Amino acid sequence: MGEVDAGGVGETVGGAGVPPAGAPPIVLDARLEQQFQDALNRIRHPKRISQGLLLVGSLVVFMVAQRSSSDSLRSVVVLIGILLFHELGHYAGMRLFGYRDVRMFFIPFFGAAVSGKKTGVEAWKDGVVTLLGPVPGILVGFVLGASPSLSPTLRELASSMVWLNAFNLLPLAGLDGARLLQHVLFSRHRWLELGFQGCAGLAAGALALAWQSIALGVLAYLMIIILPYRGRLLNGARRLRGAGLALPSEPAALDGDVGRAVFLEARKSLGAQAQNRIPNLAASMEQLLDAATVQHPSWGASLLLGFALLVSLVMAAAAFVLLSQHRAG
Repeated sequence: MGEVDAGGVGETVGGAGVPPAGAPPIVLDARLEQQFQDALNRIRHPKRISQGLLLVGSLVVFMVAQRSSSDSLRSVVVLIGILLFHELGHYAGMRLFGYRDVRMFFIPFFGAAVSGKKTGVEAWKDGVVTLLGPVPGILVGFVLGASPSLSPTLRELASSMVWLNAFNLLPLAGLDGARLLQHVLFSRHRWLELGFQGCAGLAAGALALAWQSIALGVLAYLMIIILPYRGRLLNGARRLRGAGLALPSEPAALDGDVGRAVFLEARKSLGAQAQNRIPNLAASMEQLLDAATVQHPSWGASLLLGFALLVSLVMAAAAFVLLSQHRAG
């Protein structure tokens, strides 16, 4: 973990560098103190690309990547439209519930995503934001499928929309279904979370082999190899909670002994090669604080969100049946 000046340092908890409540202040050696200050500076003043440049630039790269995989221009445009509609649901939910720094971007070979900071947002709202991506597309597909007449073009569009959004509701690595179940259930205990993420990664790997999908295979590989780091991070978060520290909900508010305790745990969670890299330290500190201060929806809200997930999957299945009838007709 690096050296800690013994002068004036309180007894650590489990050797992790976390001071018990009321312990003397943490004093770092000059090198670690500089790393701590540099990491804090990066957290408080992150390098950002403008939203417009990020969206347009990532969209161009996404289109080039999809065209290189032999997709027709028409299919690429349709896919981009469906992805935009999906992500706009997440985006609208984040803006409605007061998320900050909301940004939308495309990921070549994978799809698109929306990111935002949810400081101060009630836990159940994060579940609603997750559902607001796939559910509108499934509803549109269901309504089109239930219409008395449907052109082949609209039927193809509706089928693609339902398929993509229904797939996103499955409990597989990186998808909205996995994110929702992780939020309402599995993140309540670190072993449940790690077990779920491991199973989701293996399931994604099995699908990648069955579908011969390189992109899904890469995603599954990343999900599996990150598990040791996630395990160390969750153990660090548990120690921080147990130390009785007044942890802030916002990473930019980290400072003093609390900030140094989080910094030391962040270094411990990283591999030896990443422990001295400021970007890695800053990112690990943010993730560690998020894991240590995570709020879960009430069990009642969790059951409602789970029920909404189930209803959405049933509606997607019904939409597929309706659309297949149009094809048969």
